[in-house]
Amino acid sequence: MLNKFASIVLVAALVSTPAGTPAFADAPSKRGEKTRPDAVTEADKVANEKLRAEIFKLVADAKAGGKGVTLPRPQIQSPQKNNLSKGTKIAIGVGIAVAVVAVILVSKRCNNEPGGC
Repeated sequence: MLNKFASIVLVAALVSTPAGTPAFADAPSKRGEKTRPDAVTEADKVANEKLRAEIFKLVADAKAGGKGVTLPRPQIQSPQKNNLSKGTKIAIGVGIAVAVVAVILVSKRCNNEPGGC
């Protein structure tokens, strides 16, 4: 039972590893199919005009020697890295693979011996 479960888990891990990344990718567009541009709404035109006016104001201030705009600090925290080097990540992966193989070998050995483990 344990041997069957371990082999199913191993097969699932091996199948999902290379297939995981492209599963969430965008579907490629068909050849020759042209995408039409999104329709511009009246609200978009108003927003674009406001943006254009603000940019002209910034350019005029910069030419006049103004100080410019100070942007507020972002309120979201920057993502923290796990601070593991590439070699450490590889070592962890190899360790996990060795542990899985060891579990499979032990389970096979215990099933083949009379009396079990």
